Amino acid sequence: MSQPPRRLKDLGAHLGREVEGDADFAIDGVASLENAGVSDLAYVRSERYADRLAASRAGAVIAPPGVAVGDRPVIRSDDPGLDFSRAVRWVLPATAPQPGIHPSAVVAEGARVDPLASIGPHCSIGAGASIGPNSVLFAGVSVYERVAIGADCRIHSRCVLAEETRVGDRVILHPGVALGGDGFGYLGDGAGGLAKVPQIGRVVVGDDVEIGAGTTVDRGTLGDTRIGRGSKIDNLVQIGHNCRIGEQVIIVAQVGLAGSTTVERGAVIMGQAGAAGHLTIGEGAIVGPQSGLHKDVRAGARVLGSPQREERGFHKAMAALSRLPGLLRRVRAIERRLGLHPASDDSERPR
Repeated sequence: MSQPPRRLKDLGAHLGREVEGDADFAIDGVASLENAGVSDLAYVRSERYADRLAASRAGAVIAPPGVAVGDRPVIRSDDPGLDFSRAVRWVLPATAPQPGIHPSAVVAEGARVDPLASIGPHCSIGAGASIGPNSVLFAGVSVYERVAIGADCRIHSRCVLAEETRVGDRVILHPGVALGGDGFGYLGDGAGGLAKVPQIGRVVVGDDVEIGAGTTVDRGTLGDTRIGRGSKIDNLVQIGHNCRIGEQVIIVAQVGLAGSTTVERGAVIMGQAGAAGHLTIGEGAIVGPQSGLHKDVRAGARVLGSPQREERGFHKAMAALSRLPGLLRRVRAIERRLGLHPASDDSERPR
């Protein structure tokens, strides 16, 4: 049975936005300005993209007030990017597998799987674990003993949730996420070797968290490693034991946080940054890409570089560094005039 046409006026009503032009325009799909066809919906952020819009074949757009869109129908929005993302979910709603447990899945005695949950092929669910309503475990997920997963979660293939892990509602774990592995803790054993420190804490993940593919979150040594409500963590991130990630935190790909790092609400840590252990990144702080943190970051600060500097100092240092070759040439010229630096010696001349 075919779907009824998706009309622009219905999308406008869904978004709470006004429609200009042909409100009965039928939306067949969504696409970028460059790739859109005549029956697709696209969006434009601002007048800066006027050339791309003029060259686009998009049949309808979401655009800010005042941006000329030609004769296309348009939904006017003060936040086109956000409204377009909402439009994508309306035009192309996500589908979920049917509830039930696949015959190849292994569910231990004493595990509790809600009748509305979906357990995919070759999943393993340990004793005492619980899976909430409308949650989906895709193929090959391993859930250890006494793990609790809330409602409306999507746990993608090959994720591993070690014993005692707690996952809230509406959590998304992308392929290969590992929650609850042992933290990296060793002590000298007195005989020249290393003795492993027992890791007996948990990982606790709040509601509405999303964690990218290949990310690892270690269990606490004694207490818990915690990821706060609404935080978003990208691919290939390492979060060490006993870290505390606050609410609405953003952590971008390849970040590494050593043990007992605290990241307060609303902070942003950009790609490939790293933090030494037992540091605090304050509320609303922004840590630039590839930064190396060796001390606390105050609330609201913007830091860059390795070792870290506050943004203004970093840019001043980089500007000074760019002038260094010219400065060296002037110093060498002065040295030669003073007879301190032979004119023929260019072994250290800046190139």
